Amino acid sequence: MNFGVIPETFLERVALWRRLVPIPILDLLFGPLKARTIMAGVRLGVFEALRDQSRTAAELADALRLDRVAIELLLRALTHVQYLEERKARYGLSPLARRTMVAGAPTELAGYARWNETQWRLLDQLETLARTGRGVDFHETLRDQQAWGHYQKAMLEVARFDAATLVRLTPIPAGATRLIDLAGGHGLLGAAICRRRPPMRSTVIDLPQALEHSRALAREAGHSDLVDYREGDLLNDPLEESDVALLANILHHFCPTQVTALLGRVRDVLRPGGTVAIWELESPRSGSRVDHGDLVALFFRLSAPHNQLLPDAAAVVTHAGHGTVIRSLAAGAPLLCMPMGRDQNDNAARVVARGAGLRLSPKSSIKSIRNGVLEILESPRYREKAREMGKMIAKDASNSSVTQILEEVAATRDNVAHG
Repeated sequence: MNFGVIPETFLERVALWRRLVPIPILDLLFGPLKARTIMAGVRLGVFEALRDQSRTAAELADALRLDRVAIELLLRALTHVQYLEERKARYGLSPLARRTMVAGAPTELAGYARWNETQWRLLDQLETLARTGRGVDFHETLRDQQAWGHYQKAMLEVARFDAATLVRLTPIPAGATRLIDLAGGHGLLGAAICRRRPPMRSTVIDLPQALEHSRALAREAGHSDLVDYREGDLLNDPLEESDVALLANILHHFCPTQVTALLGRVRDVLRPGGTVAIWELESPRSGSRVDHGDLVALFFRLSAPHNQLLPDAAAVVTHAGHGTVIRSLAAGAPLLCMPMGRDQNDNAARVVARGAGLRLSPKSSIKSIRNGVLEILESPRYREKAREMGKMIAKDASNSSVTQILEEVAATRDNVAHG
């Protein structure tokens, strides 16, 4: 699958054939404009306002309190990219928009359009990625709760496209009653499996920022009757005994050491004959045929975990969640910890006990934070201790048993599903 310049008339086809069309200009201008007009249509309420009836630009401008001249330009642009239709100066939803851009549509993606506002800002870091290899771990940096809501809704919308295939591919042991959906957010995928195999129930274990929105999304989507939700750190907090452990699009957010640790914890709570279902992105292999998967791979490398940038860090200021702490120490980077709750206080205490960093209150002044950073930067002992911890982590990673773990799980009944 690809996209690009699509001629609509005979003369345009001839111009394209004779290489008279400045294709880079169209790619650079029209591509972003198309995305932004769709995003604006969702955010401004244009699609919802046209759900039940067509309207003129003036009627829509008055209803939404928008500028009449500007909204007509937007409506014409949305018509050109086939999200609207125009008849006698009245604008209405195209079949594509009716399927995707209004609440409750069969394949609704309005939430994804809102989440794309955050993804758009991530793209600003593409040049930094190319120069340094440093991605942006948005799970650690995203603070806007509204954006977290858009993120969870977008992931639910995307999951609808995967659910039927995942259900078909996941082997379920006889008599199964419990599934754990690790970092499952909205819980749709685990619920889809459980609905096909009653009396199974699913428990989603995820970050509190995600679960703040998950229950409401589950009620709206109609699967809240099959799902329980629990806040938890996948690498530290207890996991429930289960017949099926679902890890859908989550492992690529962890470094190899963490993947090994997580799969080991899953194995410990899996009942005999249970299933580990891994639904994950596959990065294109070097030397393989180039296709649209390479664009996807580039984007997810852009949103890669911190372990891609930490080797160059002189110090790390963090709330001391397990992920950031272990990645920083693995890279030999000392930490200034400012814990706010959950496992963070214990992690910070261990960092200080090992001499690999300092701890401050999250309410510390700018001056205190500055002094803490300067002490870490000017005192070699913190980096030395962090590097000692990094060597220990590297040794543990070199003795990784992830392959053995998967083989042992698979050997029970060959019950490993993947996507």
